[in-house]
Amino acid sequence: MSQNPPSFGQSGSSGAAHSAPVCPRHPQVASYVRCRRCDRPMCGACQVHTEVGAICTDCAGDLQRDHAAAQPRNAIGGRGSDTPIITWTLIGICVVMFGLQNLPGVSGVIQQWTTYAPFRTRAMPWTLITSGFLHGGIMHLLLNMYALWAIGQFLERSLGRWRYLGLFLLSVIGGHAAVMWLASAGLDDWYTGTVGASGGVFGLFGALFVVQQRMGEQATQVLVLIGLNFAFSFMYPGISWQGHLGGMITGTLIALVLFATRVKATPGADRAALARKADLTHAAVLAAALAVLAAVVLARVLTVPDWTVPPLF
Repeated sequence: MSQNPPSFGQSGSSGAAHSAPVCPRHPQVASYVRCRRCDRPMCGACQVHTEVGAICTDCAGDLQRDHAAAQPRNAIGGRGSDTPIITWTLIGICVVMFGLQNLPGVSGVIQQWTTYAPFRTRAMPWTLITSGFLHGGIMHLLLNMYALWAIGQFLERSLGRWRYLGLFLLSVIGGHAAVMWLASAGLDDWYTGTVGASGGVFGLFGALFVVQQRMGEQATQVLVLIGLNFAFSFMYPGISWQGHLGGMITGTLIALVLFATRVKATPGADRAALARKADLTHAAVLAAALAVLAAVVLARVLTVPDWTVPPLF
């Protein structure tokens, strides 16, 4: 006579014990429901319900990442965003730093440790970036923040967040590198501090021109905007035209290389794989740009005599 197969937790005719399947994330929980995607057991806490049935949290995470990677990219291959998080963050940092610059008891420390001057490059290289978040007055701050708000939102969508951030920061460094190279070692401009986000903003001007041109848009207005801002650089004393020039050259060249190395999609191509390739390629471009700027700065540092670098403290 045939016998019914033993159920879980009971012994059959052979006496072998059968254990219930358990959830990989919670081994102490018996799990009789299996993931529709990977077929692994999953407990109630690890189930994600979809239109085609329940899947485990691991598979849900994989699908979410694949979906994000396969989303439509902008013209340069980045993932754009309608919310300009990076632009607002940069503006916020500049505003906070300006407040600290004018806060009694703190302003001196901020100026000493974050302001860039060519003679400080060897001992305080971080000031090549930090000085880009300082400003010399309220009008200086307002003009730079307006320009950053006006063009930053568009470029953050066009380039993608981290590409946009990388281009801005590298433009700040490029602006200070130009200040260093165009200053005369041992003379007044070698010891004069330079502050402001203008190098980064002019880098964005250059990138805006490249983006508009590559996308077939009218770029004449961008050239007029750049020309007017350069004119102001020479009309008013105390403005570092060297920083503006260095920042614009840096931002323009980086934008050109980003467009030249963008990954082009073909019919039927794996969009997620293309997205990863685009991200890796442009990360390498930004890393290479940083290495070039570091070499440019180091070359200048090695050419100046030691007597031009007085003790800092």
